[in-house]
Amino acid sequence: MTIPKLRSELSGEGTDGTLTVSSCETHTTHHHSRYRRTTELKFSCTGTWSAERGGATYQDVTVATSSRLETGDKIPAVQVDNTFQQPQDRDPGKDAAFLALCLSLLAFGIHCLLTGFGARGGPGFATSWQRLPAPTVTGPLLGGLFALGLLAALVCSLAL
Repeated sequence: MTIPKLRSELSGEGTDGTLTVSSCETHTTHHHSRYRRTTELKFSCTGTWSAERGGATYQDVTVATSSRLETGDKIPAVQVDNTFQQPQDRDPGKDAAFLALCLSLLAFGIHCLLTGFGARGGPGFATSWQRLPAPTVTGPLLGGLFALGLLAALVCSLAL
């Protein structure tokens, strides 16, 4: 399986095209907490979307953008199931890397629960590793699961 094929499978099929911007709006969201206030700016641009390989053209298409654009600017946009997004918003690498990292954390959490590692006054890592029930099975299983999760997270974050 190739990286482009995997990326396509994870993000789903879509139609590549170009959005010609006719207007942009800024949306402001205020967040208040006890200690600080933050303001989040989000931008959305509306315009005409045209498929890259000819075919469909849609008017009044809105796409979330990372910045305000000028009228007439052209940006890449992908149509998926009657929605339009920028290609980087569909990038599955970060999501897959996060899930793979969760796999590693799950293996580490199981190790902690089985051995008491990390508890106040609990055993050190080397001692707790020796305390694993059925260590010839669970040791390689948990270690392999942890290593596989880290390796998959690294590959997903760099290659996808």
